Amino acid sequence: MDWQASADANGLIELRVLCRGGLDAADVRRLVKAGELTRLARGWACLGTPTDAEHRHRLTTLAMLSSHGGRAVASYHSALVMLGIPTYGADLDTVRLNRRTAGPTRSRRGLSLGRFVDPELVVGDHVHPAVAVVQVGTDVGPLSALVAADGALHRRLVTPDELHQAIEKMSRVPGVARIGKVLERADGRHASPGETRTSEILVQMGLVATPQFRIEAPGFTALGDLVLREERVVIEFDGLIKYGRSSDLVDHFGDLLHPGEVVTREKRREDRIRDLDWVVVRVTWAELADPVALRAKIEEAVRRGRRYQDLRAAAGA
Repeated sequence: MDWQASADANGLIELRVLCRGGLDAADVRRLVKAGELTRLARGWACLGTPTDAEHRHRLTTLAMLSSHGGRAVASYHSALVMLGIPTYGADLDTVRLNRRTAGPTRSRRGLSLGRFVDPELVVGDHVHPAVAVVQVGTDVGPLSALVAADGALHRRLVTPDELHQAIEKMSRVPGVARIGKVLERADGRHASPGETRTSEILVQMGLVATPQFRIEAPGFTALGDLVLREERVVIEFDGLIKYGRSSDLVDHFGDLLHPGEVVTREKRREDRIRDLDWVVVRVTWAELADPVALRAKIEEAVRRGRRYQDLRAAAGA
């Protein structure tokens, strides 16, 4: 049997199809051990190995949608993953679906089937991205909704009006009012979950930051992730994505850049920004886990920025 031919366009295979083709449980275990198959959920597997948790969740969601034969749609974080919208704090081990028609809710390991969802809130095989943003907020928390909202706005998958409409349509769901207040700060200029989380810490500090602020000088232009303009402080979120995907970056001539070149160029860029009398602060994922220490680091940067401004004022006097 050419068992690989049983896979669909997404590489999904229903295990009972393999059994009908002559493979038994021992054959499946052998293929899984060899890395040729990965079990996703009850009765389903995929070719090879998913690249990461999001990829695995997306495949599992597609498998569960197929199992329900068009009677359910992806929702909550499962809809976000299908749309390529970032999630924060979501349980990617569990697929979330909602019914297209009336029926009981059901939960089992790896799957939660929710109640009927209004067709007006559905787009194709998933809820509208704005609805998924609000759902995640009620399930995981306001910060998760804000991360998703910023990601969806950044990718132009939703508009501020659509987020507002989703809040209104779901107003009877417990916790939605609180989510609505947080989403008033949603900003598509935030290019990553790390930037969104850093921005929230700045809000709690009473500081006003401009995302993707342009810093210019003769022959030089740079965008700062988050800039405290009045304080002359640039805050850069230094996540793994910036360098982890650096091989995808190209220079002005269209040539791929080596990761080492990206790091070197980033250092030169940062040095040039400092030469223009800006204080530069780098924030990492580890520092986001310790907001008290991060707050102290930012406060010190603000003090340095003010000292620089005082020195410039004195020099010009």
